[in-house]
Amino acid sequence: MGYRREKEKAEKRGRKIRLVALLLVAAAVSALCIVAAFYPPQSWKYRVGLPDIRARKEGEMRLHFLDVGQGDCTIAEFPDGRTMIVDGGDGSAEHTTKIMRYINGLGIERFDFMLLTHPDSDHCGGLDEVLEFTGADTVFLPGIENTAVNGEYAAFCDRLAGTENVRTVVSRRYLRISSSSDTCPYSLVFLSPYRAENPDSPYGKIDSGDYTDGDLNDSSAVVWLDYAGTSALLAGDAGSAVEERLLADYRLGYFDGYGVALEDTEILKVSHHGSDSGTGEDFVRFLGTETAVISCGAGNVYGHPSPLVTARLAEAGAKVYRTDSDGDVVLSLLPDGTYSVET
Repeated sequence: MGYRREKEKAEKRGRKIRLVALLLVAAAVSALCIVAAFYPPQSWKYRVGLPDIRARKEGEMRLHFLDVGQGDCTIAEFPDGRTMIVDGGDGSAEHTTKIMRYINGLGIERFDFMLLTHPDSDHCGGLDEVLEFTGADTVFLPGIENTAVNGEYAAFCDRLAGTENVRTVVSRRYLRISSSSDTCPYSLVFLSPYRAENPDSPYGKIDSGDYTDGDLNDSSAVVWLDYAGTSALLAGDAGSAVEERLLADYRLGYFDGYGVALEDTEILKVSHHGSDSGTGEDFVRFLGTETAVISCGAGNVYGHPSPLVTARLAEAGAKVYRTDSDGDVVLSLLPDGTYSVET
């Protein structure tokens, strides 16, 4: 009799376990169906393993310089709630997944602005994926019709052409983004490149097919951002010739009326991963930079950043942060004019 009762108890426990397991499976399937209704299956990998990022404070602006190896990606959270992504890494699965999970960790459903500084593959590689799964209201892009410069740029242009409800704007000097709120005024101004009609613009040369890698780099959008008296310069891959032209034009008053104060640039996103093709001595001294951020990959074959560049920055009194050694670098700009750095 005892054996029979124990056997019945075991069978009863087994039925309960199977029922619980069945209910769990049904719940999981239901959850997947709900997720699938809102998110395409190929994007699920971007919604797991999200980084733990604190919520943005009221009136705070944040600049996230992401560690994406030997590539570039910056995400800006403006104090009025708008968002912007600048470049999208090299397009590798590892780095694109990192970018997409970071975006989802921030809770960004759609970008207000997307900026591709120039067509280099290590800047535009992942933006087609960001455009597909996150989207953007306005896309700033180079005025370069020659998509044969590389496959990543061609893929991005194809994705953009096939995307609805996106406003496209060719990057050029004097474009401006201003705050949508009087309580947290900020301004972002394009300092470079020249518009296509200007004979000094790099756009026509690149489209003709007679160009160098330096010409591609010098087509970079260079933007200056100010919030509550704290300013940042994002230099793309622009070289010394662009820097010299900017200083000359600034001294001639070409940016008067745009609120640009280059000599008060506290934060510098160093050009071209710290290559010695840019970040010249005169430029660094003039900016008065306190904090410099270099995006570069650990042990990269180019030797970035150049010891000459890091030495120039240090001699000018700038604290240098590098994504290869510091990981993601996050700057928090506050409405009282102060800022802090987290790594």
